[in-house]
Amino acid sequence: MKIGVMDSGAGGLTILNAIHQKHPSLDLVYLADDAFAPYGSKNIDQLQDRLVKVGRFFEDENVCAIVVACNTATVAAIDTLRASTSLPVIGVEPAVKPAFRLSKKRRVAVLATPVTAKSPRLNQLIDLWKADSHVDIMSSSSLAFDIDAWPETEEKVKATIHALSEDMLAENIDTLVLACTHYPLVKGLFEKALGSQCEIIEPSEGVTAQVVRRLLESYPMEAQRALVTSSSNKGRIELCCTKETESFKRLTQWIEDADAITLKRVVKL
Repeated sequence: MKIGVMDSGAGGLTILNAIHQKHPSLDLVYLADDAFAPYGSKNIDQLQDRLVKVGRFFEDENVCAIVVACNTATVAAIDTLRASTSLPVIGVEPAVKPAFRLSKKRRVAVLATPVTAKSPRLNQLIDLWKADSHVDIMSSSSLAFDIDAWPETEEKVKATIHALSEDMLAENIDTLVLACTHYPLVKGLFEKALGSQCEIIEPSEGVTAQVVRRLLESYPMEAQRALVTSSSNKGRIELCCTKETESFKRLTQWIEDADAITLKRVVKL
């Protein structure tokens, strides 16, 4: 079975890595929509129109399901995408529920792009689960874009994370929700800056479990066979970009099983 995974850049590779590690028999097509990046600077109408085009691309690729591995695209446009395709569509939402359950001091930070930080969906999730917790919603307009440009932007990324972490430490935050799929790519930098007293939550395992649930619901017999892993049944990873081929080197550096990559190509949406 073939699954489509998309993001504006490299961030969704945190989800792709999790799916491939847990279910290596699945074929994965990754779309980095870098020609339209950063998503965090686009308005809702632009993102909705773009997600419909992404859906058409994946339909042409004959995937069985689409994973919107981008918090910004999920909160802004996933309903529009679902209305435009018959394929199962799995989004990614900030993992605030487990964060509130884990936080011992009841002090939680949610770090997101500006679009996600302002979204009604994020605020609904927080209101639903926060109980008596103090919540800081923080955003960065540049961090995701700078992670995409790694390693040239390494020092800039470190400086941004240091500044954000200083603010969190000053607020006595003990649990951080990484509400952008780019941010777990540099989770180690957050861990170093915040120390062991701060738990860091990201959604890749939950999204992977939801992908499996939706496959079994939509294609019960085929999915049961496809999810069986064997040495002769290793899935392939195909990388697609909407920009120049220079992007492939940046994407490949974040893929844990680079040997599984069988094809790289530029596509137009």
